[in-house]
Amino acid sequence: MNALDANFYEVHPELAQVRTEPVDASTSTWGQPALRPAGQDWSHRYSPLLRYEWAKTYEALNDYARVSDGSRFDGIHFDYVNPLTGGPVMPTIGAAMQMLRPGEKTQAHRQVGSFVYQCAKGSGSAVINGRRFDFCERDIFCVPSWAFHEFANGSQTEDMCLFSFHDLPVIRALGLYREEAYGENSGHQPVLG
Repeated sequence: MNALDANFYEVHPELAQVRTEPVDASTSTWGQPALRPAGQDWSHRYSPLLRYEWAKTYEALNDYARVSDGSRFDGIHFDYVNPLTGGPVMPTIGAAMQMLRPGEKTQAHRQVGSFVYQCAKGSGSAVINGRRFDFCERDIFCVPSWAFHEFANGSQTEDMCLFSFHDLPVIRALGLYREEAYGENSGHQPVLG
């Protein structure tokens, strides 16, 4: 933004913003599956839903896990979407949640796009370009663009969930998205010393 000389902001005239809607109005209005309130309009480029609830997300992951094997690269994986457009939550930033079932390990792949992950539930490990990183709930780690990565759930009895946000909406809009599976060792990277 600085390079484009496009940074602008306005100072709010009051010390605190006056609440004009009930707390959690966005979830009550826009957070119902496959439903849009009649007569409601939203003209902004970002999602009208300001909170994506953990309980509903985890329920959806478990429901999908009952009927799908998921992705060999990401396990059970959902993108958070703008409920009006079905597109990303913001024009330039996407968000996702993925779940690996007990003992599950994904295969390695790489993609154009940078990711920031937070472990939302459980513990596990990531192998990123041959280096292993262990994590537990609330830990944060990054996967840079075009880095091979794979994940493993560290528990044999509990699910492991990873929240991520990424720049894929921009990468895809520019026509730059590319993905590649790791082709050797049954899809698993050797871990470097």
